[in-house]
Amino acid sequence: MRRCVLGLAVLMPLAACDKERTEDFLTEIGVGDGRPEQLPGVYTPVPRGDLEELARVGRWVDVGGRALELATATVIDRMGTVDGDVILPLVDIDPEGTSGQVVFIRWPGAKANAGPLRMDDAERWVMVAMMFGPDRVIDVELLYGEVPGGSVEERRIDALLVVAAELQRRHPGQAFYTVDRFQAEPTGNKRKPQRIATVVYALAQGSGGPDLELATEEPRKPKRGKRAEPPALVRALEVHGKGVLDADPIVVALPDPHPLTVARAMAKGTPTRVRAASGTYEVAVDGAVVRMTSPP
Repeated sequence: MRRCVLGLAVLMPLAACDKERTEDFLTEIGVGDGRPEQLPGVYTPVPRGDLEELARVGRWVDVGGRALELATATVIDRMGTVDGDVILPLVDIDPEGTSGQVVFIRWPGAKANAGPLRMDDAERWVMVAMMFGPDRVIDVELLYGEVPGGSVEERRIDALLVVAAELQRRHPGQAFYTVDRFQAEPTGNKRKPQRIATVVYALAQGSGGPDLELATEEPRKPKRGKRAEPPALVRALEVHGKGVLDADPIVVALPDPHPLTVARAMAKGTPTRVRAASGTYEVAVDGAVVRMTSPP
């Protein structure tokens, strides 16, 4: 299949026990009533020094990458070639990481067009349902129709398109897998101290990096009868430079190890040492993170 795969998008749904707490939080920061129903999962950044949460997010990124590989191979085997189309997979994984699905969005014939991709031209194409441990496909379904306007699906696609453009600006020609989630985070602005960002973890295809964390801001509500403006990019952090992942230990210029580093260590299949500003850590094959030494 000749294709342009823009990325991998994963959105973890809220566990039932977290829903009430999230609704209260969103109300406190002024997002408004009804927003939690539009955003199935809203998270907060990994706290400094919380190795258990760091491992959990790293495992989630790892499962998302496996889901993309499995779903893409399945589509190639069953659907054949799609010449000239641009393809974007959206991945949803259950909270326990045992099952999920990938919905492929496509823009027919878009590779021949020089202009930006338009949401009006996007089509919902194929859904691949799967189980993990062992990884296996349980269903493949053809989809039809446009992406619903104003939906969470549309918002995720908008954010991923902005991120894809930034990734190609920084690293032309490099293909990435992308995993996204909604996150409530501080802005440092007194007038709007919090924002709901779409955070995207971008892993370079292949084992050598670069890997980045990017984020887009909550888009403004459109005026009546008009489409919303694209979300603004608010962060682009390079976590691993090209070739950094081949070192022992892996060195990250961050206070703590990053979820992208945990996912990369899990993919290696062997315990991996990571050096950050706060010390040296070991990431186990299952993603567990243990601090080995403190900084000198």
